[in-house]
Amino acid sequence: MIPVIVFFGHTIFACWAFCKSFQSDGLVQAILNVCFIVILFTVGWTISDLLVGFVISDAGYLINLPTSPSSLLLLKTTGFIKMHGVTGSLQIKDSVSLIVLTVIEFYFYRFYFKQAPASAEPASKKVLRKKDELI
Repeated sequence: MIPVIVFFGHTIFACWAFCKSFQSDGLVQAILNVCFIVILFTVGWTISDLLVGFVISDAGYLINLPTSPSSLLLLKTTGFIKMHGVTGSLQIKDSVSLIVLTVIEFYFYRFYFKQAPASAEPASKKVLRKKDELI
């Protein structure tokens, strides 16, 4: 369930970034921002999966299944467990790597899409003002 939420969050963020860039910078910049988000997501997931793989095994962790039907149902619906009779293996590597990636991307995009201060003068006016000063 966690990977679904992370993918959905990235889709919503890509739509927000497209709309924001389209309104302020135009269509080409909006498309480039979405492509940038997709590339960072795919490369970042590969790298975070590699790094998480040093801590969490691909085979997962072998656990004894709970005897309570409600606890067993909860484990089955999370999608983390693979059943082997009375034991099961928790396979959380993909979810953990997506969570690590999302946290890193949150701070990166917070810096990348940061709003410029409202009092800042546009660069085109600064260039015109400097040309007037030189003449």
